[in-house]
Amino acid sequence: MSDILIKGADLVGKGRSDVLISGGRVAETGSITAASLKGTGAEVVDADGLVLLPGLVDLHTHLREPGREDAETVRSGTRAAAKGGYTAVCAMANSYPVADTAGVVEQVAALGRAAGYADVQPIGAVSVGLGGERLAEIGAMAHSAAAVSMFSDDGHCVSDARLMRRALEYVKTFDGLIAQHAEEPRLTEGAQMNEGTVSAELGLPGWPSVAEESIIARDVLLAEYTGARIHFCHISTRRSVDIIREAKARGVAVTAEVCPHHLLLTDEAARSYDPVFKVNPPLRREADVLALRAALAEGVVDAVATDHAPHAPQDKDCEWAAARPGMLGLETALSISVLALGGPEDVDWDVVAERTSRTPARIARLEGHGHDPIAGAPANFTLVDPARSWTVVPAELASLSRNTPYAGMELPVTIQATFLRGRATVLEGKLVEETTV
Repeated sequence: MSDILIKGADLVGKGRSDVLISGGRVAETGSITAASLKGTGAEVVDADGLVLLPGLVDLHTHLREPGREDAETVRSGTRAAAKGGYTAVCAMANSYPVADTAGVVEQVAALGRAAGYADVQPIGAVSVGLGGERLAEIGAMAHSAAAVSMFSDDGHCVSDARLMRRALEYVKTFDGLIAQHAEEPRLTEGAQMNEGTVSAELGLPGWPSVAEESIIARDVLLAEYTGARIHFCHISTRRSVDIIREAKARGVAVTAEVCPHHLLLTDEAARSYDPVFKVNPPLRREADVLALRAALAEGVVDAVATDHAPHAPQDKDCEWAAARPGMLGLETALSISVLALGGPEDVDWDVVAERTSRTPARIARLEGHGHDPIAGAPANFTLVDPARSWTVVPAELASLSRNTPYAGMELPVTIQATFLRGRATVLEGKLVEETTV
């Protein structure tokens, strides 16, 4: 691994500096001349005009492998992650077979290491087969080579209060975390989109916001009672924000994420009947979008998570009711986050780093990620051009799937480089075609 000198980057928006990377870590920052490195073989990366951020960390990625390699693989998904500036992703458990045993989570982790484009931290299932009836092998997954610390039945709510209580009590013993997909299933039977004026006009069965909010309220109380950590996936409503704010004020160990699409798109998009806009939870009203943006800036919502959900064409190119919910997110997330936090000219890059890297890394207990460029820190970074926009062309995405809601849209900021432990996975906006095993 050769040394790398990043010249003249704006370090998290706090001022320009050079960064010398050696042995996968930051060796030095400050004013470093290329001449002083003569003979070392250091590669120089010109970062004039670029912002250096800690490598992004995604708490919520669907990599589809094993079982649905027609939609995504660990390799293709992590290539998409690298292009989006991510150095670590947390892979959800709803694969085929479900990641509810030590063997499956170890397989996913090994596939991530073999691909070499981003660290892959598997998320284990809470219940066997995501069935919501009995606990999965939580302890075995926690003590496996994959060292699982997060557990989720994402795609399904752990709706049984007794099972959720037992899961919280179990993970508390090793400082684990339950990540809840908050959806009361009895309130969403047959639901197709947000319940409101638009659903009534379109004649599509509505998905009430209280289906999300009631589960969040219940699980906040269970987490408070057990003293365990609870994390809420993809919150989407204004009242969900209120409940989480109140819980944090009481000292409950609660965290929450918001997805980029819930920060930008509204249920008005459903008027097109294009299934690319069908997602779980559904796109909500503009008032919810504005509340989520404010909560993200404030820190009530802790993190941006992509809920990257690739689908094969047959699962999206069909009528709305038959389509599977979900959107791509890894390659567009940073751009949408910057838009939601004020736009490229006014955004506070320190806040961006906090919501997309540092805090997600802390929540997932990924100790090697979420570090600013200081001497000794792991060299997991992304270089961003805040002045350059780009147009989303589905065929040019690294994902195997094409179900992006942003096709043809011009988005701000581009990822110019991504470094995983000092090795470039992306340079000049293009994937580096090599892997580490």
